[in-house]
Parts: sequence; C-alpha cells; structure tokens
Amino acid sequence: MVRRYLTLQPLAEVREMMLSAFACPDRSIRIPVAGAAGQVTARSICSPLTVPATDVAARDGFAVVSGETPGAGDGRDTPLRTFHRVNTGNPVPPGHDAVIMIEDIVGEDGAWRTRKAVMPGEHIHPAGSEIREGEMILPAGHRIRPCDIGALLTFGITELDVRSVEVGLLPTGSELVPAGVRPGPGEVIESNTAVAAAWIAETGASSRRYPIARDDPEVLREAIARGIRENDLLLVSAGSSAGTRDFTAGVIGDLGEVLVHGIAMKPGKPSIIGKVDGKPVIGVPGYPIAAMTAVRELLLPLLATWGFYARPPETLRARLTGAIQADPGFDEFVLLAISRTGSRYVATPLPRTAGTQMATIRANAYLHVPAGTGRVLPGTEVDVHLTVTRAQVQEAAGSPETASEHPAQGKGSSKPFC
Repeated sequence: MVRRYLTLQPLAEVREMMLSAFACPDRSIRIPVAGAAGQVTARSICSPLTVPATDVAARDGFAVVSGETPGAGDGRDTPLRTFHRVNTGNPVPPGHDAVIMIEDIVGEDGAWRTRKAVMPGEHIHPAGSEIREGEMILPAGHRIRPCDIGALLTFGITELDVRSVEVGLLPTGSELVPAGVRPGPGEVIESNTAVAAAWIAETGASSRRYPIARDDPEVLREAIARGIRENDLLLVSAGSSAGTRDFTAGVIGDLGEVLVHGIAMKPGKPSIIGKVDGKPVIGVPGYPIAAMTAVRELLLPLLATWGFYARPPETLRARLTGAIQADPGFDEFVLLAISRTGSRYVATPLPRTAGTQMATIRANAYLHVPAGTGRVLPGTEVDVHLTVTRAQVQEAAGSPETASEHPAQGKGSSKPFC
C-alpha cells in the first residue's frame, strides 16, 4: 500500500497546536547554586538572611553623629567629638548615624576634624538595604545568569530547585552506523541526534541518545515505547516520509495518536507530531538539513514554552545576490552565505543540492521565506538569521582564506583539499 501524507498543516498552526497540547512537565531537581547557570528556577527563591544584617559603612572613614558636623565646609574644619574609625563594610556602631569619608578628614589621632558636614544616613548601607529575610530573590521560571549565582550565594542559598526535562533522541534506519564506524556501501554515519543534543544542551534541558533502531516495526515500537517511558519528550530521527521502510507514523499511531503528519515547511515537510501517554513525539526526516530545520522550528519552540530557551540568533539586513524560488504554499528556510561589501551585507543563497553537511558548514545564516511569498528577486533587502555572530561575519569578510571558500565573498567557490 502506498502511504501518503495527511493534509499539510501550516507551520504556525502546528506550533500553536503543540503549545496547547503539551503542558510543561512538572518535574524538578535540586542542584548546587555554583553549577546552576543556564538552568530555570522551578519555584521562587526567598532569602534566608537579611543583608546587610546591620547598618554598615559604605566608605572608608569615620562613623560620626551627623548633628555634630553642621559647621564644616567652605574651608572651615569642625572637630569631631563622637567618632569611630570604620572601613567599607564594617558595622556602624550604635549611636552613629553617618560616615565621613577619610579624604574629608584632617588632623591626627585624638584631634580629628572634618572638612565636610554630613546628613543622617550619609555613606551608610542600612540593615536590609540589599534584601530582608523572606523577600524574593528570583521568581519561578527565571533562567539563572552567572551574575545571579553571586547574589544567591551572598544571600545564603547554596542549593536550589530547577526545572528538569528529559528529551529522548532515537535514531532509526537500517542504513545507519554509529560515529566512529567506517560506513560500508549504502551506509551512513548517524549524526542528526548529536546535532539535536547540542541544541538541546544550549537550552538547559537534558537529553539522552539511544542506540540506532533498525527499520523494523516491532523494533521501532519497542524503542519508541521505551523512549516515551523514560523521557518527557521523544524525538525520532528518520522514518517519517512515505517510503517502504518509513514506519514511524504508523508506530506512533499504534501507541498513541498522530496529530500531524506533514507540515507546509521546506525542508522538513514529512515531520510528525504525535502524542503517546500524553507526551509529545516529534518525528523528523533523516535528511540532515531537514532534520535540523525541524528541530529548530518545532522542538526548540516547544522547549521554550517550558522555560528552556536556546540563544536567539542575531539578525541583520542583507541584499540577496540571487533569486530564491520559494513555493508560496510553504514556509521555506533557505541557507545563505553572508559577507560584507563595504558597509553593506550581501546574502548568497546556497544551492539546494547534495553535499548537505558541507552546505551547513558553508552557510552562516538562513532566511525564512513565509508562506504566501513565492519568488524573492535578486537585490531584495531581507532580514536574515545568523548561525554565527555578527562579529564572525565581519571577521570572515576580511579573511582571504574564508573568502575563497564562500561564494558570497566574490572570490569563487573553490574548496580546499586535505
């Protein structure tokens, strides 16, 4: 029997459906604060301490009674009667309500004078001015930054609960061999799940890669059932198209429900969205560029709604050097080589041919051509999404070696050989 895609669903509708169908897993783990950068707080964090615990000096100098200093200033010195030498951070003794900076003090031990009058509270950090016991430090759902770690430790927090999500990555295909194995005729080294794992790691989520499942419905059924049982989300690589060995959609349907099979997105049209035991199963094509597109446009947005964010790409405005013939019925994602000519950026569409892995290396950006657009003419100014930093694009523009490898440099497209 020839299997066909269901009606192709618009990408925007698929994303919206996923967000409503799959709630964030209610799971957290407790980890040391020192290793929490990039993680997402599972609940609000409140301070067990009042910081500072008492009034402290904000400058090196003398703690004084402010009411004894009004005559100082305009070249007049006023003797200090009540004073106590303090350094920054020292407690201010009771009965003292201001600090005079050391540079405003003259005289010698036992006969100190001030050249400046001070107001009550001047150069003092009052008790609790940083935070008081019980006040919130960070809200739930906050992605922890390196600067947050210092504050948490200062306020007495050494461990905290962070959101936890496990993503299973299941490669399928009888033609696949693991990395490190020399492929024979008709065999391919499996790499899609390694790329997905790297992207997932950027979000702060955890992933586990499973052994390759061969093209056998029973083997695939067992592997998917295990992946769902052990994870909050399962990504199945390959087996989503309509070939004679593409069993992924059928197995997902047997174990649960296929919500979408076929998305109006290029590359990545055969992608699958399924639900098994209430958990999402995303099936992506085996073609590497299509798999990467599906991970970026389907998996990462879902993780983002759960509080796990990949770093957003930088964007810039560039002029197309060639036409893009897009299908108006699809959201298309086109790989580009970006370079700079003077103060302007130019974008060269890369050929949609074989050599997919080298295409991803040569590309340093991609263009989203929304559905309904159709042909985009040469010379059009477009907003592109960088897969490197803007600084790297600028650096490459001045590198003769890089210029020789990228058509956008205007130096040809010859490739170096090892």
